[in-house]
Amino acid sequence: MSDRKLTEKLEAIYLQSDIAIQKGLTSSLELMEIWRSQIIEARIYKAENNIPDAPNEIELAIADIETVVAKSEERQEIFEEVDKPVHQSRLKRQVQDDDSQLSLF
Repeated sequence: MSDRKLTEKLEAIYLQSDIAIQKGLTSSLELMEIWRSQIIEARIYKAENNIPDAPNEIELAIADIETVVAKSEERQEIFEEVDKPVHQSRLKRQVQDDDSQLSLF
């Protein structure tokens, strides 16, 4: 959560707490205080442990590797399909060339 979103969330809790105080809703006020402390503690934990805002970096790296492997396999299949006819025609030409050279003797 970015600093701006954190500020917005805490401000919303403060506003809700003020409303709870004005209406005399002690149970709601207690809940707001629990939420506020949980948000602050989570932010401190995140900062102390260098937890990124983005999805897990390992998951992103794995997704990138899977994409590269899939593209590589697709390219290999295309290469093999294109290479087969060329390779077969080369073999036929070599056999024909060998036959024509034998006829010289």
